[in-house]
Amino acid sequence: MWYDTNIVKSRIHLVLSLALAASLAGCAGGSDKEVLARIDKKHTITLGDFNDRISKLPQRYQEIINKNKKQFLDEVITDALLYNEALKQKLDTDEEVMQVVKEAKKKILIARLLQSKVEGEVAVSETEIDDYYAANRERFAMPEVLRASHILVRTEAEARDVLSELSAGANFEELARARSVDPSAKTGGDIGFFTKGQLVPEIEEACFDMQIDDVSGVVKTKFGYHVIKLTERREPRVKELAEVRDVIRQTLERLKKRTLFQQYVSKLKEKSIISVNDKLLNEISEQEKPAAKPQE
Repeated sequence: MWYDTNIVKSRIHLVLSLALAASLAGCAGGSDKEVLARIDKKHTITLGDFNDRISKLPQRYQEIINKNKKQFLDEVITDALLYNEALKQKLDTDEEVMQVVKEAKKKILIARLLQSKVEGEVAVSETEIDDYYAANRERFAMPEVLRASHILVRTEAEARDVLSELSAGANFEELARARSVDPSAKTGGDIGFFTKGQLVPEIEEACFDMQIDDVSGVVKTKFGYHVIKLTERREPRVKELAEVRDVIRQTLERLKKRTLFQQYVSKLKEKSIISVNDKLLNEISEQEKPAAKPQE
């Protein structure tokens, strides 16, 4: 098993948020003792508490909150009210709540352990990135990409009329806006970029045989009759190292974390005495298997 530390961290923020609501509801703290709000004449929220809570949030949320601190204070007060009410109703002793808190604590401790034993030791050098790119260039291959526009009409006769107008000098985009029944008419018939396998076979076959600015004959599909113009072609290529350096770094970091995690767990297992009831495990595993279908 490899723990997704991002998921675990989100759980940590949730649990810490609840814990912080408790502290705000019950005591005054922080560097600035000036009282910002008081609840029921016995619980206070100091300016220090308030600023400390903001500082613990991600930067993007801090920027939003700093523009509307009054609303955020109201949310802090709401948290405190709800927490106090939960305590009055003795929900802190509820068996299900206690089990959730226990599991949350376990996840928090595991995340902190892995952060110190695994994540903190991960480093990827520029040489490693270069070597990975050299050994895996095929992974960064880009297929041939085309871009086309089309005019879709309902009958073959209409399609041939479109071809005649184009031959007489009509502008393809203007004609698409005026004649096409496809939603792409609004963009002059442009259907964007595509690779093989993304469009209906008849259109793809026509496009991949065309050169830029070529106009097809009448192409019939299940949607109707098309006249197609190829507008762009990007030849197959391999992405440059500069384009994928960050992706490679993230990949190598992930691989290293997985390796370090496995090594760390292996060491823990070596130092421990672990026994498994294979008979019981097999029994419960068999229970999970779907029943065999009756023979007809």
